[in-house]
Amino acid sequence: MMKDYRSYLLDLDGVVYRGAALLPGARDFIAWLEATGRDYRYLTNNSMQSPADVATRLRSLGIPTPEARVVTASQAAVALFAERWPGQPIWVVGLPSLRQMAAAAGLRVLNLTEGAAPDDPDAGPTTARAVLVGLHRSLIYADLQAATRAVLAGAELWGVNRDPQLPMEDGFDPGCGAILAALEVATGHRANIVGKPAPAMLLTTLHAMGADPATAVMVGDGLAMDIAAGQAAGIDTILLLSGLTDAAQAAVAVQPPTLIFRDLADLLHSARG
Repeated sequence: MMKDYRSYLLDLDGVVYRGAALLPGARDFIAWLEATGRDYRYLTNNSMQSPADVATRLRSLGIPTPEARVVTASQAAVALFAERWPGQPIWVVGLPSLRQMAAAAGLRVLNLTEGAAPDDPDAGPTTARAVLVGLHRSLIYADLQAATRAVLAGAELWGVNRDPQLPMEDGFDPGCGAILAALEVATGHRANIVGKPAPAMLLTTLHAMGADPATAVMVGDGLAMDIAAGQAAGIDTILLLSGLTDAAQAAVAVQPPTLIFRDLADLLHSARG
């Protein structure tokens, strides 16, 4: 029998939606959480969107969503950088939205305007204290070149997440982890990770919710990301087979999730008893 979970941490890509398509049961499951007074947050490794962007997207899919319900790995990364290197120079490999978010947090983003080149020729990537890497669909060789030189000059290498793929409605695209892998090979440095599977984002969110870990659960579609993060945070985990993981992969998981369901519709059926 399924435990009566009171706090849900929900991944988005491959759980609630896939590309532009809402996945089965998503709207009804969120409505059930609201109707039964269960607390929940959306936790996403997606580094291309702000919480406001995600909330707007969910509303466009018919799920009423206040911005405060959304926690992104980009948010967590920028907050960490602002605490560790307040006002100091950093280099960002990512979309303009990530660079702007970092600048708004008081960080000196050396490539705020230009992206692949420094805004000030006298303050190039080798002056950065750290490099932050997010998903970047307009990535060019110059982005990798600048970040490589920054890390080889002493900057710390950080990734918003290590997702190898991004689920789309027609297949999978390379994720942030693919970009990080190139930089790790080029520099010989292993990147630090802020988002899942690291537990920090989950633990911080649960604390902010005032949640009891004993009745909290992480719901995701990735064994190596969502499920690993929940296990590292010490909470139960639910794997959905609507995204990255299929039944055959789930069956041979070294560290299996607490529960497995086909999708949110299947999970809702079980939760209702």
